[in-house]
Amino acid sequence: MQEQQSLICEITDLSHDGRGVGRIAGKTCFVEGALPSETVELHINNSKRNYDEGRATKILSAANNRVEPGCKHFLRCGGCSLQHLDHDQQLQFKEQQLLNSLQRGGLEPATVLPALSAPQWGYRRRARLAVQRAKDGKFLVGFRNAGSRRIEPISQCPVLAAPLPEVIAQLPQWLVSVPHGIRIFEVELVSVDNSFAVAVEAGRLPNEAELGEILGSLNQMGHGPVQLWWKAGKQTRFTRLDKGTDALSFSVPGGLRLNFEPGQFIQVNGEINRLMIEQMLSLLPESGNLAVDLFCGTGNLSLPLTQRFTKVVGVEGLPELVKGAEDNARLNGLNNVEFAMADLTRAVGLSRINPSNEPIDLVLLDPPRNGAAGVISWVAKSKARQIVYISCHPSTMIRDAAVLAEAGYKMTAVGVMDMFPHTTHIEAMALFE
Repeated sequence: MQEQQSLICEITDLSHDGRGVGRIAGKTCFVEGALPSETVELHINNSKRNYDEGRATKILSAANNRVEPGCKHFLRCGGCSLQHLDHDQQLQFKEQQLLNSLQRGGLEPATVLPALSAPQWGYRRRARLAVQRAKDGKFLVGFRNAGSRRIEPISQCPVLAAPLPEVIAQLPQWLVSVPHGIRIFEVELVSVDNSFAVAVEAGRLPNEAELGEILGSLNQMGHGPVQLWWKAGKQTRFTRLDKGTDALSFSVPGGLRLNFEPGQFIQVNGEINRLMIEQMLSLLPESGNLAVDLFCGTGNLSLPLTQRFTKVVGVEGLPELVKGAEDNARLNGLNNVEFAMADLTRAVGLSRINPSNEPIDLVLLDPPRNGAAGVISWVAKSKARQIVYISCHPSTMIRDAAVLAEAGYKMTAVGVMDMFPHTTHIEAMALFE
């Protein structure tokens, strides 16, 4: 069978998802685990009419920028895909991917910003882990295999921030304290400035007796203050079960502190988040009147903007996020920012955020992967002097940028942010004027 054939291929390029690209008998082949300028031996595992897909089984001639992966679970685990490529080369790859995509979209930025980079290990302050209880009562904890739903059990994860790598190693033993009658689906781990949290998604909540045993076992991990959160059934938010009152919090530039709960969005790379905010501010004038932050979450970007603008309006689609942002503004003693709820998938409610039609100096966009299609027409018509677009999926940013270009905006600066080292995820910041 073709799937069992051992073939040799010279790799000439790297695809957008980090696979090597070569040709065998004139047919394109995407090879997992291979890098440009390498000659590899591979097995084909998926054959299509126009291309084949395979996995490198032996590196016959290695690239100069190949490095030893820093994690023993690399390739089997679906979390990282570029650990075998030198980190500086990863950044160059991401920047080139972004610029190529912009060029295909007819966008030519006046300035390419230096890539934002931070330590490549120990950067991730949040992780969602799949959980499965085996027939013998033991637990499998890990990430899904690349290309499948199978759980790859992991005992280490060097991209996680302390103390999460040690916590992962102890999770299977701790989960044994959860009664058999409670089905566990996922565990979220969060490590921030003041504490770390374990957030469990399960079939039901534990009763008082069960909770006592679960908390006792959790506290025996010995990593300092730990919070336990739980979500069961049709609940949409996690509930804190450890009776503590101290909030999870992290700092951002300007001496500001933000509280949040598990399940709420935060940028997982704390250092890049700080650099991102500093870069955003560096692109803006020293002062302005009105800034509007769409997809504001709990105020990660809205609150730093209060240092530059007389008034900041943050907009979100979920009431709990709006409340969290308002609480964070009060926590930091800020009175020149307000938050509103609107359906940002359809721009419903945006007409209420600026009833006096004040000139808008800045619109800030930080949408999810599907982009800002629902609000981009409103943004274009706002005639804001500047638009900063923070993107976690460049193709949707480029789609939205076409609407801005039609309204007369030009992309004056763009740059990549290495939010997720060792993955092919590309985060970018663009300035339109």
